[in-house]
Amino acid sequence: MAEFNIHRFLELAGGVRIDDLDWALCRRIGVSDVEERILKYMGDTESHTIIYMRDLLAGHSTRDPEITSFLSAWVYEELCHGRAISRLLAESGRPEEADRYTRVTEGSSLREIVEAALSQGAAYLTPRFIALHMTWGAINEATAAAAYQTLERRTANPVLAKLLNRMARQERRHFSFYWHQAKKRMENDRIARALVSFGIKHFWTPVGSGVGGGDNMGFLAAHLFPDEETMVPLKQAERSIQDLPGMEWFTMLTTASRQVAANYIAIHGPARFVTNDAQAAEALAVAG
Repeated sequence: MAEFNIHRFLELAGGVRIDDLDWALCRRIGVSDVEERILKYMGDTESHTIIYMRDLLAGHSTRDPEITSFLSAWVYEELCHGRAISRLLAESGRPEEADRYTRVTEGSSLREIVEAALSQGAAYLTPRFIALHMTWGAINEATAAAAYQTLERRTANPVLAKLLNRMARQERRHFSFYWHQAKKRMENDRIARALVSFGIKHFWTPVGSGVGGGDNMGFLAAHLFPDEETMVPLKQAERSIQDLPGMEWFTMLTTASRQVAANYIAIHGPARFVTNDAQAAEALAVAG
């Protein structure tokens, strides 16, 4: 994997571009009920990145200029992802509630609150804790990119597909930073590797599950990753994490996806991904 250039990243950083998207076409096609629920989960996760940054920007991390510079741009790009998703939903005739951010924040799980407090405290004890934060971030960014990539391939709305592609590219740049930071802190430090493995094995949960809720996480997994073929992007993300020193064992993405999907299906029955194919064909015919 090519080395991460923080200066180049900061030069290119900025909100995901949406000013050139064909919003009229998006309005004619719309999104399905399934896509709406998935997008709201994604949007909630992106919009609450600022909450996660409080954990990352703590302790010894605040003394590293590369980390502080990256996080300043990262949190803005993630916020813009959330705003872009909200715009697309509104253009599709499915606007979000005005108080959605507040309600979602108030619904954060107790586990997430406790882990945030413990994480912030641990971050002051040793600089090695940065390796865990960076590995955690790499996993989450790779997961987000995989989810965007999968929805991009399945949606019948070309405007949504273009937006998802752009957001996935930014997520992969974010992943590259976290991955390289984790690698350099783990490759010659046995204690750091042990700390990371312990922390991931015992505390990691799928990105967004705290604010999005377990049932919504299950809905997303059951509809986006229902079988081994659709799970290929998740497996690719896992392999990238396995390339980190001491992380050869990591298969938690596919394991968690299978488990939450199975739990969802056991309660709600079989899941079927639905797109607005008829609307898409009509809109594309008019546009063409």
